[in-house]
Amino acid sequence: MPGTSIHSETSPPARAKTAEEERASAIRLELYRTIMRTFRALPVFFPAISGAVVFTFTPAYPEPVIVIWWLVIVAGYAEYGLFQRRFFAADDRGEADADHWIKPTAIRYWLLNLVWIGLVPLFWRADGGMQNLALLTVLIVHVVMASQMAFQLRPIFFSVTVPVMATVTGVCLWTASPVFMALGFACIPAFLLLARVARQQRASATETYGLRFRNADLIRDLGHARDVSEAARRRAVEANEQLQRREHHFRALVENAFDVVLVTDEKAIIQYASPAAEKLGLSPDALIGTNSLDFLADEQKRQILDKFGEGTFSLEKTLYYELTVPRYEGRTIWIESSVTNLLDDPNVRGYVINIRDITERKRTETEQRNQFRVLRALATGEVLDEVLSLLAVGAEEANPTGRAAVYLLDAKNDLITCAAPHLPADFQSWVKTFWREQRDAPFGHMALAGSKIVATDLQKEEHGETVTSYMRKIGIQTVWFQPVIAHDEKVVGAFALYFPEAYEPGPWESDYLLSAAHLAGIAIDRRRAEEDLQHATEAAELANRAKSKFLANMSHELRTPLNAIIGFSEIMQQEMFGPMGSERYSEYTNDIHDSGRHLLNVIDDILDISKIEAGRYVLEDEEVDLPAVLRWSVEIMRARTMDKAQQVHLQLPDILPNLNADQRAMRQIMLNLLSNAAKFTREGGSIDLTTRITEAGDLTIAVRDNGIGIPGDKLAEVMEPFGQVDDTSARQHGGTGLGLPITKSLIEMHGGSFTLESTIGEGTVATMILPGWRLIWREDEGNEKAATR
Repeated sequence: MPGTSIHSETSPPARAKTAEEERASAIRLELYRTIMRTFRALPVFFPAISGAVVFTFTPAYPEPVIVIWWLVIVAGYAEYGLFQRRFFAADDRGEADADHWIKPTAIRYWLLNLVWIGLVPLFWRADGGMQNLALLTVLIVHVVMASQMAFQLRPIFFSVTVPVMATVTGVCLWTASPVFMALGFACIPAFLLLARVARQQRASATETYGLRFRNADLIRDLGHARDVSEAARRRAVEANEQLQRREHHFRALVENAFDVVLVTDEKAIIQYASPAAEKLGLSPDALIGTNSLDFLADEQKRQILDKFGEGTFSLEKTLYYELTVPRYEGRTIWIESSVTNLLDDPNVRGYVINIRDITERKRTETEQRNQFRVLRALATGEVLDEVLSLLAVGAEEANPTGRAAVYLLDAKNDLITCAAPHLPADFQSWVKTFWREQRDAPFGHMALAGSKIVATDLQKEEHGETVTSYMRKIGIQTVWFQPVIAHDEKVVGAFALYFPEAYEPGPWESDYLLSAAHLAGIAIDRRRAEEDLQHATEAAELANRAKSKFLANMSHELRTPLNAIIGFSEIMQQEMFGPMGSERYSEYTNDIHDSGRHLLNVIDDILDISKIEAGRYVLEDEEVDLPAVLRWSVEIMRARTMDKAQQVHLQLPDILPNLNADQRAMRQIMLNLLSNAAKFTREGGSIDLTTRITEAGDLTIAVRDNGIGIPGDKLAEVMEPFGQVDDTSARQHGGTGLGLPITKSLIEMHGGSFTLESTIGEGTVATMILPGWRLIWREDEGNEKAATR
């Protein structure tokens, strides 16, 4: 571990470092320290994200495997959290050396990311299109964010990005799907671009820290030179020349640096501003004499002053901030600032402030974070109002001085929803009134036509009393209005940003507005599609219940006349009231009786399947003598099997308990299975009925025949109501295709399972498994069973 290797007593004495080596080591430590601070939330963030994935996505493996994976992630990041604590403790003691910490950190990131990408095999499903895309999206977002947070050091950058990007690319190419393969090939140049950007950012960061250290060295050297000149006037000429050379060097570095350098006195009044200030829209000359805190918002100013007031800003430390600063043109930018305390340096007696413009980076990070937050809300089923509110809040984060609103229209173009989380409470009622007045006006025509609208003078009278008075009341001057267009090219709402000052959108703002409106369109389309699907599902379920109820009622209506037909045909067969006369009448009577019986069996099956589908089939559990039921079923089928010279073998174990079940249902199950076996087995064939108790204590009953068999691709079809192998089989062997579905349903109602295994020309095995809790063991049977085990 790093902690032990740093203080090893057996290590050989270290070679003294040169100044350049020390500066390089200090720069690496600063870069490494930045990464560790950025990743400080990882021990909580990744277990939370992986937990969200576990609860949201459908796994491809059993639950214990998923739980073990998540626990490995939790354990790995817990150990990483302890590792972080050791580093920060060593850093606080001034004992941290980046060279001793970088490699162990990179190794940990490699291992943690290898565990993290395990979510792909664990949650990748052959039928999970959207879930698979969501998995790849999560990993791609991981790579993008990690590349922007760990670019400072190459080993750590590759350890946090290469495993994940390689996995995404490999999985995309492995799927052989055109869409995913295109995504996979796109990932390769995208990653190379990220690596190039990271290299440029790393070089820039290294240059920044190098400049800061050199600035500090130069300032100290200047003070030292002044002391030397005063102490030894005989060396004044040489010291003065050296001082001038160093000053020119310092100015060359500062004035040509990318970062802005400010030097202030002890009251934070700016004494020097480098020319790079013009890149921030600030004049270096105008900055001289102003207070450096005047450019900050009141809250940020209080935060910095509190930091100084607490006494936590020591001479040995440099404070780092990420702040928002308004430009002279009224726009807001993000800066990364470091403040170095040089109050005790007689050459400065103030503070040195380094400033870098990070607006583009912050905008990109904010936009990506907000898009991910909205997409995650959509994926987790959040209501549409909450998703639109998240979109509005994200837009305000990306545009700090703006206030966002998202509008939603119904099919008649009436305003039904307005998500405006930070606008006044009466804004929604006002905007609904405004829309009713303007829908048929030029503004409404432009909005419904999908045109972007930008107005920077909302408080002028030309916009009408309704707009002018309200905008003056809430202090709004500018609106950017972008219609939201659905996939069918119809305007379904709008996305708007409001500002207190006159503010024209630049290229980035225009792109962001269009992107936010597009994301809102996706959210609206998805939620409405889900609502349509839900309504369709409910309608289908209602129609299915109506069908089942209709069949149940009609079956009862048909059974009544059939009972009369069968009864009178039996009276005529028996000639109870005298002879019928012609022999042909006797044949007709037999046909009427047999047809009525067949039709009654069909109606009974329809009635049973209708009751089951309608949820009206109620089991009447009782203690059933299972051996007796099996023997009775074989005897009932004896006449049919003897007609085809079929051999029926019943195999019962020595100990077979009774069964807690519905006796009528169990008889119907066995008769259906034996009837199917006899029907599809040739003359002279055999049927085996076997039972056994499994190691788990469950009851297994199997009916095996050597009949014609069922094709493998038809096994699922014959388990559906009215499903048969083909019409030829139905005509040759008869039947409605309801026997197996009824059997399967009755078994499942008993808590069991039913499977079919079949081979064409060799026969079929129908297996029923009933749970052990339905078995009723007598005390002597239970003891004997335990002894045999």
